Amino acid sequence: MKIELLRNGPIAVSFEVYDDFLFYQRGIYYHTGLVDRFNPWQTTNHVVVIVGYGYEGATPETGVKYWIVQNTWGTEWGEDGYFRILRGTNECHIESMAVATTPITI
Repeated sequence: MKIELLRNGPIAVSFEVYDDFLFYQRGIYYHTGLVDRFNPWQTTNHVVVIVGYGYEGATPETGVKYWIVQNTWGTEWGEDGYFRILRGTNECHIESMAVATTPITI
């Protein structure tokens, strides 16, 4: 996903929105509720766009890795309409439902 993002720009993804996400204001989001690890289906209910990535901490190796995501709920929500979510853990199934596109010009 990182390579696709760097080469071709934003990636559309879907993920599962839990009740605690509605109250997100800042920081790196992760859902703290129970998850059924034996369910083969990845439930999602919201589509957003990954626009970047980074890490919070001293170094990329020791810091908390995250995706930078543009939401559709307006600039009054979250971090001016964006949020950061854990990267590399398939948090809320966000890494299992990514779709890359290549726009064409007619």
